[in-house]
Amino acid sequence: MRRRQAVPQRPLRIAMVAPCVFPSPRGSQVLIRELAQALAERGHHVHLVTYPWAECLVPISGIFVHRVSLPKVRTAPANLGWWKLLLDLRLAAVLYRVVRRERIDVIHAHNYEGPLISYLVRWRTGVPVVYHSHNALSDELEHYWKPGWRRWCARRLGSVLDRYVPRRADFSIALTPELEGFLRAHGVPGTRLAVLPPGAGPCAISDTQVPKAAAFEGRFVVMYTGNLDAYQDLGVLCRGVEAFQEEVPEALLVVLTHEANWVERIPPSLSALVSAGRARVVVAPAFAVVRRWLTRADVLVCPRSSWSGFPIKLLNYMAAGRAVVAAEGSAKGIVDGETGLVFPNGDAEALAQALRRLFSDPLLRQRLGERVRTAAHEWWTWSGVASRLERIYAQVCSLAEQPRAPSFPAAHSQRLIASSRGRMNAPLRYRGKSR
Repeated sequence: MRRRQAVPQRPLRIAMVAPCVFPSPRGSQVLIRELAQALAERGHHVHLVTYPWAECLVPISGIFVHRVSLPKVRTAPANLGWWKLLLDLRLAAVLYRVVRRERIDVIHAHNYEGPLISYLVRWRTGVPVVYHSHNALSDELEHYWKPGWRRWCARRLGSVLDRYVPRRADFSIALTPELEGFLRAHGVPGTRLAVLPPGAGPCAISDTQVPKAAAFEGRFVVMYTGNLDAYQDLGVLCRGVEAFQEEVPEALLVVLTHEANWVERIPPSLSALVSAGRARVVVAPAFAVVRRWLTRADVLVCPRSSWSGFPIKLLNYMAAGRAVVAAEGSAKGIVDGETGLVFPNGDAEALAQALRRLFSDPLLRQRLGERVRTAAHEWWTWSGVASRLERIYAQVCSLAEQPRAPSFPAAHSQRLIASSRGRMNAPLRYRGKSR
């Protein structure tokens, strides 16, 4: 086993583990890509180890991408299923080779397969592992199964992994204060844990070069962007918009997604609205297109009730300067009545009421849009996130005894915690189960 060495003041060699289709417009993959490129722009050597497929073509510069090879499988299966086990075993082998050949200083692991793979490589090489926690698996895994014994098993499996995976990392990063509390309750020491929200991209969004169809014939546009997975609570969105349309028939729900097979993926409630002409689904081929379409919305909605993650779409909503309505669980960085409107998780009628309020008060829409855009300008940039991450890397790679965890700057930390006030009970429920 190789002895860990203190890292001198020089560019680091970082292996970033992304056990997913990459690149992709999905939030987690966007975070990984932006973070990797920000580190590369600061002079570090970033080696990204990932699956063999990509969901979209976007410019990637300054990083080395190492893909698992599956010669007989040229396109990603619709459902990876048991493929993931084979992919992850191969990913571990590729990571081991990269760590040895490139003399890697630190492994940065994402998702839940990432740290499991990285721990194997750490056992063989001694290279420390930083775990980037995107969510709590017990909060999300069950949404991929229909109600019944499979969902119960998924919830139990998620709870077991939540208890044993994060605390074995040399350092853990939580995207939100709620997730930080959850990780502490599951045995992650505070000296090896920090809150580091994702960064925001450019805040200036052009409203030009949008297709003429995006004018929507003067209708009041309620827009959602992102994937169509069950944890996004699109059923709540559809029921809320449907109730809103009973009083405002000219309202139109626009769902902007990268999923070309959306007809097979959308819930029945959305399919019914599309058939009735009360909703449209638009496939955006690139993230730049999504950002331009956002400027055509009157209200941007995030209905997701899952508390543990940080929806990247919210940062794009903020940059667009439009009124934002979000469920309590996902309203990270949104202060109710100041930078947006927040409704109780799963409450479609409360969502409809928020939409009615914004429709009847154009000045409120404008004020909320201006305030949320100002908040976006004050948010962390990816370069700032990378700078904080450098200090974490320095801590885990040094031989010094555990120093105090790098703290999130007070102004940003207080603003994020203030936006989450009243929504931090979820992780506290697990206090009694900690070891």
